[in-house]
Amino acid sequence: MRGRLNSLNLMSFLLSIVPFSIYLFIYPSMPRNIAIHYNFNDVADRFVDKSSPEVWLLCALSFIAFVITLFLQPFLSRQFKSEEGSAIMESLPGLFTLL
Repeated sequence: MRGRLNSLNLMSFLLSIVPFSIYLFIYPSMPRNIAIHYNFNDVADRFVDKSSPEVWLLCALSFIAFVITLFLQPFLSRQFKSEEGSAIMESLPGLFTLL
């Protein structure tokens, strides 16, 4: 079970860096200004430069969630004393990233 959980975390880490890879791959062909927010009518109402830190932050959201749950993992595993509960906590970063 432990090997499966570690592979789940590894797979989640790899999935969390996919947005960075896509962004870097399409960066040269992107227009100078890109839309980062749309209103209720599906009309773009906020544009930023393609190299803006906001674009990097949007790419990093899944990675940030993965890192936060990875750091919370030891704290939360202490809350669950049973073996089954600690197994669930070990897979927490992977599960959150996949969701």
